[in-house]
Amino acid sequence: MLARLVCFLAIMVASHPAVASTAWVDDSIYVPIRSSANPAGRILHRGIKSGTRIEFLGFDGDWAKIRYKDIEGYIGKQYLSQSPTAEILLERANQASEQAKAEAAKLRTQLAELKGQHQALSEQSSELKNALSARSNELEQLQDVASDPIRLDQANRRLNEELSLLRSELDQVKGENVMLRNNNTSQQWITGVGILLLGLIAGMIMRSRSGRRRNSGWAN
Repeated sequence: MLARLVCFLAIMVASHPAVASTAWVDDSIYVPIRSSANPAGRILHRGIKSGTRIEFLGFDGDWAKIRYKDIEGYIGKQYLSQSPTAEILLERANQASEQAKAEAAKLRTQLAELKGQHQALSEQSSELKNALSARSNELEQLQDVASDPIRLDQANRRLNEELSLLRSELDQVKGENVMLRNNNTSQQWITGVGILLLGLIAGMIMRSRSGRRRNSGWAN
């Protein structure tokens, strides 16, 4: 019974399909270098890996003459390519991608630094604007202070001019007063002289009358 059970399980396992998985064929091949352009030529190198850089020296039928390091020999020309393999190109692309990432990181760092510098410059610009505004206010104040003496000087000049005019008018009034005084003095002198003359004339008339009276008395 046990033997039958074991056989049944063995049959079940053998009949169960295998689980499939994805795989790739390795594209790395190793090409031997031969001493002559034929498959029977002596092998100078067991095999150079695909993608290895070599020097191409020319074709000989289906063979390519090459130089690898210090070895010169032949490989099948079907293994020769004028462009790098996909693996090399992928590696170069990965290197370029890493370089681009590093450059992008560097540029991001520089951008952050530039933003910081821009922020600092903006703050400095704001401070300079505030300082300029303060200096402008101080300048206006200084201009106001400086303009006061100018206005005072102008006012003093106007006052001096007015004072000169008043002095001229005062001198003119004084001159007119002197003239009036002189005129009054002259009139008083003329009046006195006239009165004196009138007194003399009146005295002469009275003397003349008294003389006539005496003469008429004598005549009687």
